[in-house]
Amino acid sequence: MKDMIRNIEIQKEIMEEESYNPFIIEFYYNHKGTLFGFKAVGETGFSQYGLDIVAAGVSALIINTVNSLRLLTDETTEDEVQRNYIKCILPNLKKNKGSKEGIILLRALRLGVRSIQETYGDKYVTIVEIREEKKSSILKIFK
Repeated sequence: MKDMIRNIEIQKEIMEEESYNPFIIEFYYNHKGTLFGFKAVGETGFSQYGLDIVAAGVSALIINTVNSLRLLTDETTEDEVQRNYIKCILPNLKKNKGSKEGIILLRALRLGVRSIQETYGDKYVTIVEIREEKKSSILKIFK
């Protein structure tokens, strides 16, 4: 019983700290608004390592998305994985040549992460959406 009370006290102390950085996930969109990749960095600081349900939830969504893209679609992925960091880009989607399955999997990831953010708050999960600017045509300049 004493151990359980101590664990709760540790979790409360961690949650009250303001010195951690939230888990940040960036979603990348091309100039036509197609979601083509993401980058996730950090830890949530919601609870002590190993008990952090927010980080576990976000991590599970991310790992499942990358594995699903690799195994269930014909998409080519460019990804980089390190401790507390992952980046996954689908170059064909960036060029608007990717599959519907790839788009759906990325949208499902965004939906899942947003649900976690809405449940636990911006304090633990920050979502950033980065959109490429529309390409301008030289012909438009001369018209």
